[in-house]
Amino acid sequence: MTQNELSNIYIKNLKNYRNEKNISQEKLSELAQISPSFLSDIENGKKWGSFETLVSLANALEIEPYELLLPNAQSAHYDTERTRSLMKRLRGNVSQLLDTLEDYLGE
Repeated sequence: MTQNELSNIYIKNLKNYRNEKNISQEKLSELAQISPSFLSDIENGKKWGSFETLVSLANALEIEPYELLLPNAQSAHYDTERTRSLMKRLRGNVSQLLDTLEDYLGE
């Protein structure tokens, strides 16, 4: 898969999830704590954003970050509540790790 193909998947999924949840660009940008113009640039393929941006958008949409990168033919399925709980704990652990690294690098 090329970077361009992945970018197109990301853009399409972002728009689809936003529209499915009936959230405007302005509201999603507010929930994700990014500017409306930055979100517009992402949805128009002008910018990609950082991994943190992808995570913020996924959190705002109440999905897992990887779901924004899944090709059309695939979908995310949770077999049990246990799987969903595990994903939330993993997200928290990754977030804590990133905070720790940021604190360390900031010293």
